[in-house]
Amino acid sequence: MRRRQVLGMGCRLAGGAAASNLLLGGRLLASPAAKRLLVVGGTDFLGPAVVEAGMVAGFRVSLFNRGVTNPGSFPFLERLQGYRSVDASDQNFTALAGRTWDAAIDVWPSDPTMVSSLAEFLKDRVGHYLYVSSCAAYDGFARPGLTEEAPLRAFQGSGPAYNREKAESERRLQQTLGRKLTIVRPGAIDGYRNDGANLQTWLTRVQTGGRHIGPGSGNEPIQVVDAKDVGRFLMLAIEQSLLGAFNLTGEASTFQAFLAGCRSATRSSAEFVWIPGEFLQKQDPDYGRFFPLWVSPTAQTMAGFFRISSEKAVRAGWRRRPFDETAADVLEWYRERDARLPTANGRAGHWSDPLGADKEAEIISQWKSLHS
Repeated sequence: MRRRQVLGMGCRLAGGAAASNLLLGGRLLASPAAKRLLVVGGTDFLGPAVVEAGMVAGFRVSLFNRGVTNPGSFPFLERLQGYRSVDASDQNFTALAGRTWDAAIDVWPSDPTMVSSLAEFLKDRVGHYLYVSSCAAYDGFARPGLTEEAPLRAFQGSGPAYNREKAESERRLQQTLGRKLTIVRPGAIDGYRNDGANLQTWLTRVQTGGRHIGPGSGNEPIQVVDAKDVGRFLMLAIEQSLLGAFNLTGEASTFQAFLAGCRSATRSSAEFVWIPGEFLQKQDPDYGRFFPLWVSPTAQTMAGFFRISSEKAVRAGWRRRPFDETAADVLEWYRERDARLPTANGRAGHWSDPLGADKEAEIISQWKSLHS
């Protein structure tokens, strides 16, 4: 294929939302007339997914962070170095002074003082402010079908600090920014660059084939959203001036269908033996750690956690990636990550299943012996 044909194909791929971009050296570069986007953070897991979505959308992306986490990422973007702190006298926003942006996205912090202090500094410097909160901000999950109108947790109350801080951050941002604010509340996030082992655990088990434990009945709900889908919705919100709060959760599914999806994505012939949580608990009181993303039906206070509605975002035009693509991203990332992880003896470190093949086989055998 000739170079001219390659360039022509590249320009066609850069069409649509990125039609105003220039293709140079394999990278999409925004035109001078493109919207200016400030991403706060942008170097770890969800952050890069947001940055990449902004570049594909044709925005002129600038990053503001400490320059500590993954400092070599996105070397071709403008990097503004500063520091956020719960102590106003210790923070440094100098690099943002005298600048304006069409939109700013605050990707991660939950501490309401850090969140609100930056928003106060930027409120007259940006036209549209977007904050990545969490479904954890809701005041409990006892009922399925939570929408954006559900009450948030009290700041001075019970429950995990992260949940209370996300809710309080939302309230303070509303006071500071008013109608120029968009809040997104993702559910459980997975995908490329996730260093957690939720989806990775199941994909790796299934890849090995053989028999594996399916916890519970298989009818328990699950929702997992791809980090790239969160990034794409944020760009949609900027492009269409979508204001207010939006839940961003994965497609509603049963755990049985979820594991079938893992099997399909890995082209595996693995089989599942469905074992009630009560029996699993007898084998190990802390059995839940072996089965990430699964919520026991006995956990009544969490009955609605994987049944949160994202219909509002879908009606606005949000679309989710196929599960196979998310699964492929997760497996690729873990191969890359494991190759970089040193161990005490200098060899590459590798993820290991917390359940272990021997223990899993023993539990299955005990269950089968009682029900043969």
